[in-house]
Amino acid sequence: MSDFGVDPQTFVVHAAQALTMPEHAEALHHWDPTRIVDRDHEILGLIEDACILVENGVMTFVGPWSERPAGAKRDIPVMESLVVTPGWVECHTHSVFSGHRAAEFALRNAGRPYVEILEAGGGILETAARLGRTSQRELEDLLVPRVLDFLRRGVTCLEIKSGYGLSTQDELKMLRAVKNVQPHVPTELVGTFLGAHAIPKKYQSDRRAYIDLVINEMIPKVAEEELARYCDVFCDRGAFDAAESREILLAGREHGLIPRIHADELTDANAARLAAEIGCASADHLEFTPSEVFEQMAKADVVAVLMPAVNLFLGTTGHMAKAREILEAGCEVALSTDFNPGSAMTQDIALMTTLACTLYKMSPGEALRAVTIGAAKALRREDIGRLRPGLRANLAMFNVPDFSVIPYHFGTNHTEAVVANGEFVYWTDDQDIEE
Repeated sequence: MSDFGVDPQTFVVHAAQALTMPEHAEALHHWDPTRIVDRDHEILGLIEDACILVENGVMTFVGPWSERPAGAKRDIPVMESLVVTPGWVECHTHSVFSGHRAAEFALRNAGRPYVEILEAGGGILETAARLGRTSQRELEDLLVPRVLDFLRRGVTCLEIKSGYGLSTQDELKMLRAVKNVQPHVPTELVGTFLGAHAIPKKYQSDRRAYIDLVINEMIPKVAEEELARYCDVFCDRGAFDAAESREILLAGREHGLIPRIHADELTDANAARLAAEIGCASADHLEFTPSEVFEQMAKADVVAVLMPAVNLFLGTTGHMAKAREILEAGCEVALSTDFNPGSAMTQDIALMTTLACTLYKMSPGEALRAVTIGAAKALRREDIGRLRPGLRANLAMFNVPDFSVIPYHFGTNHTEAVVANGEFVYWTDDQDIEE
């Protein structure tokens, strides 16, 4: 940080384009292909030739360069950038795991469906067995480079789920690993309890006993140690049904955990309906959710988290979430990698914006909104995912001539600098910084 002078938390960013992300964008829910560019500018809150003044780590001005205040004209470092967005928010990952499932990848490509592998004891259960043999310290050592990989892609807030433990000891081990890694990385880590990810083998003949374990032992211990902010359930074929999911999520809520849900990825399991009924922060996947449910989700402020990498990786592009219908219904949409060793082995969150455009037919503006403010809303966070005076500075800076180039020029990392919690934590060698 010495490159930035005596006070690295006080600086100016001069951006050709700054995407502020308005809290509510009416145009977001009204598709108009005749004015895509103007519409994207509106839903992104685009400011051209922009100034972002950061003082003591807090954004104190976000607006046109010509209107910058006196504080931005002092002798303080100036960062020149082409495109600046809020720090990206990765709202759905399974980043704590050991080993890989490359053999399963080969089986699927040879024609065996993912759900059959899961029901035969593979998939999640295979990763859970391996995790049980992995120490907490080993999990922490594996997690750190994954967090830094996300950081280099512009992610300043990373959600991480448990769910590969499937025992009280191992679920706690996963979440403790996240908590222990936090002091050693600049990216904010947010824990989610997902003990209801699958029924472990020893409970296959008595699933009620495992549900009771989740409710009566796991959730209270997670809450007592403050290891998670959210409680999630995999509500789908081969996992938990809607009634079981309701019981678990409400138990989590009683212990202060915000409900979220893996919804209708493999079949219509009434999961998205449940999300609307109990007010989940998000419903994630939604490949088989009926169209009429989207309006229910919108009325309940349930964010739709879509994960196109899963469709690509599992070869299920013939049956994907109806992104355009979800937006038209009034839902906020978030995008995520769903980074995990089975169904989406990728950390390339920028690629998700490309896939959202090509597979879901979202606009570049919709896609970029979905990895910033949309993802922040999926976490029920009002302090991240936006460029606003008064908020801690979390910024992602990209070396592209226009924001639309981020999803357009895919397969490369355009990130040139990242500010997390008011400090520069990543930058490339070729950026223009003036003292």
